[in-house]
Amino acid sequence: MPYRRSARDLWILLLFSFTVPLLLLAVVAWRDYGEGFAEAERHVDRSNSVVYEHTLRLFETYAFVLDEIDQYIAGRPWPGITATPEVHRYLERVEHAFPQVGSLWLVDAAGRIAGSSRFFPVPASDVSDRDYHLTLKSGETRFISATYPGRTTGKLAFNVARSRSASEGSYDGSILASVYVAEFTEFFAQVVATPGDAVSLVRADGTMLARYPGPPTAVKLTPESGFMRAVAAAPAGGVFRTQSQGDGVERLYAYRKVGDFPVYVLYGRSIGWILAEWRSQVLFYALFAVPSALLLALVSWLVVRKARAERVALARVAAEVERRQHAEAILQKIQRLEMLGQIAGGIAHDFNNLLMVITSNLYLAQSRGGEPGPAAPFIDTAMQAAYRGGQLTQQLLTFSRQHAVKPEVFDVNAALGPMVDGMLKRSLRGDIAIDTDLMSGLWPAKADRAQMELAVLNLAVNARDAMPDGGRLTVRTRNVTLGGDGPGGLRGDFVALTLADTGCGIDTDIQDRVFDPFFTTKDVGKGTGLGLSQVYGFATQAGGTVGLDSRPGEGTAITLYLPRSGEGAAQAAATPAQSPRPAGGTILLVEDSPEIGRTATTLLEGFGYSVVYAENADRALEALSNGRRFDLVFSDIVMPGSMNGLDLARRVRERFPAMPVLLTTGYSNAASTAEKEGFRLLQKPYRPEVLAEAVRELLDETAGA
Repeated sequence: MPYRRSARDLWILLLFSFTVPLLLLAVVAWRDYGEGFAEAERHVDRSNSVVYEHTLRLFETYAFVLDEIDQYIAGRPWPGITATPEVHRYLERVEHAFPQVGSLWLVDAAGRIAGSSRFFPVPASDVSDRDYHLTLKSGETRFISATYPGRTTGKLAFNVARSRSASEGSYDGSILASVYVAEFTEFFAQVVATPGDAVSLVRADGTMLARYPGPPTAVKLTPESGFMRAVAAAPAGGVFRTQSQGDGVERLYAYRKVGDFPVYVLYGRSIGWILAEWRSQVLFYALFAVPSALLLALVSWLVVRKARAERVALARVAAEVERRQHAEAILQKIQRLEMLGQIAGGIAHDFNNLLMVITSNLYLAQSRGGEPGPAAPFIDTAMQAAYRGGQLTQQLLTFSRQHAVKPEVFDVNAALGPMVDGMLKRSLRGDIAIDTDLMSGLWPAKADRAQMELAVLNLAVNARDAMPDGGRLTVRTRNVTLGGDGPGGLRGDFVALTLADTGCGIDTDIQDRVFDPFFTTKDVGKGTGLGLSQVYGFATQAGGTVGLDSRPGEGTAITLYLPRSGEGAAQAAATPAQSPRPAGGTILLVEDSPEIGRTATTLLEGFGYSVVYAENADRALEALSNGRRFDLVFSDIVMPGSMNGLDLARRVRERFPAMPVLLTTGYSNAASTAEKEGFRLLQKPYRPEVLAEAVRELLDETAGA
């Protein structure tokens, strides 16, 4: 009976309303766990690259100094070097010219000190038993010693040595540079980002030369240590995870060999710190997920109770709905989608304004608090959550079609990788295999990346529905040059992205209609007819087109042609936020929301500007007409009154052509128009430092014009 099914469905809804949020929390926690370690790996690799560049320059300097000394003493006999002060004065000048070097020494073939930058005459001293003398005498041309405390300063140091140039097969003494360990550790301290991070300089045999934090351990790394095993597997460099033999802390390390010198640099991040960050993020999610699950369960329970008394009425309504004609159902679906789009857009607009106030005030609390206090981590976490909220509003705006297209240059292969392994596999059934054929050397494409990902998902879902008994989906990329006789009559270079299935195919007589809005071959209620129209709209809006190749009973291949970009693909890693540069000038701020107006005024004044506030475009024009000089107009687009922000910007451009205008919005059809007309646009919620940079750039452009 339908009544019993309805009651059963409501009880299932009650169960799902509680379990689904918790399941989503678990999925998000697992995703963030992997992303946390992936981000940590990227961080240690970037940080280790910085340490590597600094260390390589130092060792190249040492090698240069030793080579210069070798050329200087070439042809001089050892007795003459020892007896004359000329060589001593030369070594002394070299030491002063290169502060990276602690002291310089010359040792003759018999192992006696023959010259020094510190002493003349040099004291009689036999070093024939030292490791550097024995190693170089055995035929090696370069040697780096273990660390030792300086006899006069007590500072830790190690020697970088090379043999003196001599005839082949002979040994004629050595040249040494004494290097202070602090030269490395002081730089390491500047690179370390978080507590628990560690930086090390290690000789290829496992001898520790420098380490931060703390002095280098006296324990030589054993062949069983994680570092020595990693070097044995990949001598040039890589990433590994191990427990440190120095301080016992388990870390994720990146290591790299320093040029052709027998030393390595390592940067490690504490596993405990990575997990602590992950746990704090999961806890933050749980603070929302658990109450949401309880609230949904309560609402569902109330619905179940009410449904018991209304089953007969609901059945009558359901029967009436089933008798409606197919055309009326389609019209209702269109109206519902439009209504949801308007609601979603309105919610996104209001939520963006709330996020704007929240993020700006968090920034002000953060920047005015002086030294970081106990609340600093919580402010940072709240700031991150607020910006994630901004990303959610962008998804709402995408659904409502009220967001500006954001073309960007990106690597299609790099974008597809995570999608194939994640979103596509989750969207398809287990009886559908996914193959990838991604061309190496693929050109960068220019399009809206988020819309591309949505298009790929739409194509994958269509392919899934076309293979009810399973099959194979192939994702393929190619570089193509169109000559005008291909899809859409386009010419030029394009990146071709193809999704091909082994499904039922599309009948020939309807292939020219598959991209029409609301056209679908699926059963009633199983498709909106908007998936392929989104694919076509995305491709054409990007400056490309779509190609269709389908044979009934054999499968379908749909190809997106995205225009090639002459620019390099953007990197994934975000750059650190820059502090606002010194500012100055008077800004006319136009904002209908008093809360945002007050917050933006405080931000701009904090950046060094004078601010005049107007609550709408009419008041702004009055202020401009009063003769007061303004350096820039900063206006919201969506405002009540006779004009919106874009209308105001056009008026300002007409009356004051030299005055720059900066617009902002979180929801507006006018956003794309504003960008096309050349106005600078900030999407709400914007970061304060992004606002400062945008204002400064516009003022700089005006000043340089």
